[in-house]
Order: sequence, then structure tokens, then C-alpha cells
Amino acid sequence: MFLKKRDFYHQNIRYSFHYHQNRMANLTNGGTKYKRLELYFKDVYEAKIPNQIFNKKEIPRISRFKLEGIKKSYLRSYSKKLINSGKIKALDATNALSKYADEVYKNYEKNGINKTPGHDPILKNILIKDKKSICIELPIWRKINGKYVTGHIDLIQITNGSIRIIDYKPEGNFLYSLPQVASYALIFNSRFKYNNIKCISFNRNESWIYTPNILLNELRDMLKYHNTIDFSFWEKWF
Repeated sequence: MFLKKRDFYHQNIRYSFHYHQNRMANLTNGGTKYKRLELYFKDVYEAKIPNQIFNKKEIPRISRFKLEGIKKSYLRSYSKKLINSGKIKALDATNALSKYADEVYKNYEKNGINKTPGHDPILKNILIKDKKSICIELPIWRKINGKYVTGHIDLIQITNGSIRIIDYKPEGNFLYSLPQVASYALIFNSRFKYNNIKCISFNRNESWIYTPNILLNELRDMLKYHNTIDFSFWEKWF
């Protein structure tokens, strides 16, 4: 096993960062495209991150970037509109990520574990079995004009020159949390300058694929119409 692991406790929540050293080394072998990302993984593994900013409650967290104040019925209708227009690609339970998640659910049932599997077992199952998967629970932060924002990316995949920023959403309702996942990708791109990035939200039943720019285009216009969220606060970190 080539997994490197480091646990972080941020605001009393455990985030178990893992990265697949061998897969990352294969990506950087003979090239420099992903070298900066590999070095970042190594720094995180060695705990060379500003833990203090992750533990300050006054510093905003990307996980709080949600479509709040908008009726659920409208969000359901709007998500269908985006899917029908091709802006978002919806996949059923036969997609790889959902199947990996379902494996964990069935394993819990088989072994009589009477609880719902959390992020850790599902993300680790994917990282171990899926050759495109590079890391899980990656701490990320951004500093703009002396102010910080922080977050943790559930899963990163690299395939065919494309980076996938992936978030496990067992509750579904992906559009509600789309700003969070798209912001991860936009901030990731601001830091590492990888332009070919896609976002995926998934659970055991479905997954949804989209580009992070959907937040800067379609959702920005929708939010201006509803006027319930200060979009400029999100946008300044990208």
C-alpha cells in the first residue's frame, strides 16, 4: 500500500488526509505538470500547513458556501433546467463513484454494522480501488488582502489531463451545495493554475458533473435575481 496519511483536527472535527504516493509519482515521472501538486501533498503530509487558521471560528469555511434562502422547490426545478440544458451531466447509480459508495453500504449491512457509513470509509474505499484517485480530505486555504478562507476537498482524481474535484453528498440535493464544490475548484485553480478542472458531487444513487465556471455564470445570474446571498463575498477568493 502506497497511502500516506495524516490526521488533522480542525475545529474539533477529524479530517484524515491520505494521498497515494505511487500514483502521484507516476504522474510526475518525466514531467513537471503535477510536480507542484505533489510537493503540496508532501507538505500536507508533513503537517506544514497553517493549522491555526483552520481552527479559528471567525475565518470563513468554504463548506458554508450554500444556496441558502431559496425555496427547495425552485432549486429542484432549476437543477432540472441545468441538467436538461447540458450544463450539468447527471449519472445514475451505475457510475463508478456511486458503485464504490454502495459497496461500503452493503459491506456494513453484511457485517451487521447498524449505522450509516460516513465519509471516511467511502472516500478511502475509492482511493484504494480507483486508479484515477490521488488524495482525500485535502486541506486548502486562500489568502486575499490579509483575509483567509479554508476548506477540505473530499477527493481529487486526475485522468486524461483533467483534474476532478469531488465531494461526497449523501443527502443528495447537489445544487444546494454546488457553490461549495465549485469554490473548491476555483480556489484550487487560483493556487495551482490547472485550467482543465471538473467538479463532481455524488452519493450512492447518483452523481452530477459540471465545470466550476457554472458558479460564475448561470448561478451568479440566478443569485442576482433572488438577491439572497452576497455573491461578491464568494467571488473575491477566486
